Amino acid sequence: MKKRTSLQIILIDNDKYVRESLGTFFNGTPIQFLIFKSASEGLNSLKYQKIDVVIADYFLPDMDGLHLLKEVAVQKPGIARILMATIVSEELEKEAEAAGIDAFIEKPLSVASIDRILNKINRRKTDNALPEIRDDR
Repeated sequence: MKKRTSLQIILIDNDKYVRESLGTFFNGTPIQFLIFKSASEGLNSLKYQKIDVVIADYFLPDMDGLHLLKEVAVQKPGIARILMATIVSEELEKEAEAAGIDAFIEKPLSVASIDRILNKINRRKTDNALPEIRDDR
């Protein structure tokens, strides 16, 4: 994994294997990785945490991940949002694009694909944090 500044990430997935695998992968990295199994738990944590990225599975027990990520955008504009799904349709991809989802990952997922997306998001975060340099010559 490439070195990056710390990101605060929420993962919401009802699949225990996915939660444990990603939790293990990110353990020991500079990433704060909060893991939840339902949309309501993840949304509740947004009230108390400074979050940079929300990764949500489409199939959750209490609401679909697309609806969840739309709600994240309402509650905390500017948070990067990633949708994961096992069954991908053209319609779902269009809905995700229309909702402004930053990335769409098809399961089974690879750590490399998540790492690549997080590096891209982190670069964007770092670039946006740099002061604007003006040349008024």
